[in-house]
Parts: sequence; structure tokens; C-alpha cells
Amino acid sequence: MNRLCRSMLEIVLMAMIIFIIPATTFSGEKIDIRYLVKGKKVIPVTYRIGHWEITDIKLPDLVVTNKEKTAITIYQAEVIGKVSGVERTRLQIYRKELSEAIALTADMLNKQKPPLATVQLSLGNVALPEGILSENGRATKGQSIVLPLSKIAYLHYVGKEKIDGMEIKLTIKSGRQKMLASIPVQLTFYEAKGKYTFPVKGDVQMAFLPLSYIHHRGSASQEFAMDVVGANQKEATSFTEISSPKPKSLSDYSIWGREVVAIGDGVVLEVGDKFPEEPMSDPAQFTKQGYSLSLIKELAPKIGWTNAIAGNYIVIDHKNGEYSAYCHLQEGSIGVKAGDSVHKGMVIAKVGNTGNSGAPHLHFQLMDSQDFFTANGLPVMFEDVPAQVMIAGFPVKGNTLSFSDSIFYTVP
Repeated sequence: MNRLCRSMLEIVLMAMIIFIIPATTFSGEKIDIRYLVKGKKVIPVTYRIGHWEITDIKLPDLVVTNKEKTAITIYQAEVIGKVSGVERTRLQIYRKELSEAIALTADMLNKQKPPLATVQLSLGNVALPEGILSENGRATKGQSIVLPLSKIAYLHYVGKEKIDGMEIKLTIKSGRQKMLASIPVQLTFYEAKGKYTFPVKGDVQMAFLPLSYIHHRGSASQEFAMDVVGANQKEATSFTEISSPKPKSLSDYSIWGREVVAIGDGVVLEVGDKFPEEPMSDPAQFTKQGYSLSLIKELAPKIGWTNAIAGNYIVIDHKNGEYSAYCHLQEGSIGVKAGDSVHKGMVIAKVGNTGNSGAPHLHFQLMDSQDFFTANGLPVMFEDVPAQVMIAGFPVKGNTLSFSDSIFYTVP
């Protein structure tokens, strides 16, 4: 399948810790540990299939700051999933894997210094510590280590009960002494408040769903996003193809030009409509690796980062703490403006191929604020897409469409 929307980069802060050290005492004033992302919500994917509960948790990124004279080194991280306070599963991340991830993140932030928007797109509402970040997991006095746990691993558990608690333990060496830092992680179990309709009708493939860590889930506000492409394409060799064979124009993709509807009642907060579709109209060009990113770099100073990355887009406030975003819309198709009231099922635009895109599709996500770069992504289900589409033949209940990377369905 053609590559679709691609992610970039971002980060920030928060949290409290308890330090436990064998045979001695330790003051938390000497080492500070917090979330990298301000206002970070750790929201699990949860669903029940028959009698089995599945809990999937994206790990929060951490900042460890050394406040003592002796240098510290992070040796290991353990992630513990609990049910009613009792351990049910444990994930261990060892020094080599930690060091490699720390080095990559520090190198990007220290030397490459990408635009803040691209950092936030990947990591969230970041507030970086002052000074040069450690690049090897060893921090001298006043130095910080960014621990990008979300890029290393995730906690996935299948059992008769849902994981309802989580703890991260860091093994830290200070001189000859090893310390154990225990960080309780508050889980936010979330189900969408609104009763929503799917944003596109007809034969669709819902791609890069929330269990796909190589795509949306690895980013911040896109954690529960999806890409909607066509299915049952005319003349295609398989119902899984998103275009006719050897496409030569945007119309060879069945999703292009399809109507996009508001998922629920609300008020339009933002509209971006300045991304030209003509440079993204030739499949021989826009399917090339890096092509859309070169356009984004060219256009961002002129039209802004949101319009450049999201393409032509709409953000709707549903007046319940939930905000829906519709991205990569067709140039000239947006039929609403900021301040307009919309109702559920109302046509607001058409699917296009603008912004950070490798083929015509609708990128859709639900968020807890209107900011595409700094919001927390929220899970969502739809009234016209039953949970059973995730896996047929079993009673299914979930807070988001998931279970597999893609779902094929005809939305009525």
C-alpha cells in the first residue's frame, strides 16, 4: 500500500516521584524526574473481545535531571502493569537500548535543532530543560537526560482483567551506589463523550490505526488518528488497493473528491485552505520519498506550519472538551469558515491530497484541544462503525478502532 501521512518530531514536562534506595536514604532534591510533555495524558487503548481484556499503553517520555555533584548514569528501565495494585506484567528495557534512544533524541535536539513545530508534532507540548542534553545516558551536575520511552517500547497486556495501574522504575548509578527511582504513572481511561458519525461514507480502508506504533501512535496529538483511503477501487486487482493500476492522476484514487462530513455538532475553530494541490497532483511525483516534505519546507514560511503539514484542514469544537481535525483536504473544497456552526453529518469539504501526504486520503483525529501540535490525542468510536468490524464473530467493546493495522468497511 502507498505510504500516506508521515509524522515528524516533538517533546515536554511534568510529574512527581518516590525514590527507594536499599540500605540508605535519598533526597529527591538531588535527582529530579518528570514527564517530558506538559499536560501529558497517558491514555490506554482498551478493548474486550469475548472474555479477554486487551490493554495497550504508550509510555510517557521522561526527563531526568542530576542535581548532585556526582555524575549519574541510567542503567535500566522497568515498566510494571498492575491490576488493583497487583503486578500483572513487567517490561524491561536495558542499557544498550536506552542509550541508543537517548543518543538519537539528544543528537536531534542538541545539534540538528529542528523547528519547534516538527518537534511538537512528534513528541507533544515540550518544555526542554536548559543546557546541553546528555547523549550517552550519563549526566553531570545540572545536566539532563531525555528518556524517550515512547520511541522504545509499549506495554501490551492480554488477560481476564484490564491493566488499571502502571509504574516505571529506573535503575540509576551515582558513583558506586545504585538507586531505584519509582515513578507512578496515572492512567487516564477515556471513551469519547460525543455520539459521532464516521467522516466519510462508502467503501473505505481505515489505515494506520492506534496499534500501529510505526505511524500515528508514535506521534503526539495523532496518537489515536487514522488515515482513510478508498477500498474496492474500480479496475484494481484487489479490494485492498487504494487506486487503479498505475495511477496517472488524483481521480485514479477512489477516495479523492469524496465528501467529508462533520462527525458531530459543533463550531468551526480553524480552517486552513492555502495549500495548493497542483504540486501534489502527479502520482509519479508525490509518491516519491521526501517529495511532500520538500513542499512543506517551501510553503511553511508562507502559509504556516499547520496548513503546510496538515494540508488544507478544518478543526471543529464539539463543545464537550473534544475537537475533531480533518486534514489533507482538496483545494477549494472547504465549505465552512471559522465561527460557523455545523451539525452532525453536514458536508464540510472533500478528500484531497495536500500537506504531508503520499497519496489522497483523509487524516482524521480527535483531540483534547484545538492545537494540532500540542493537544493530547483522544480515542474515538463511531455510531455507524460497529465494534465488531475489528474482529467478527465475538462480542467486542473498545474505546477506539484498533486490533489490527487496517480495517475495511462500507460505511452506510
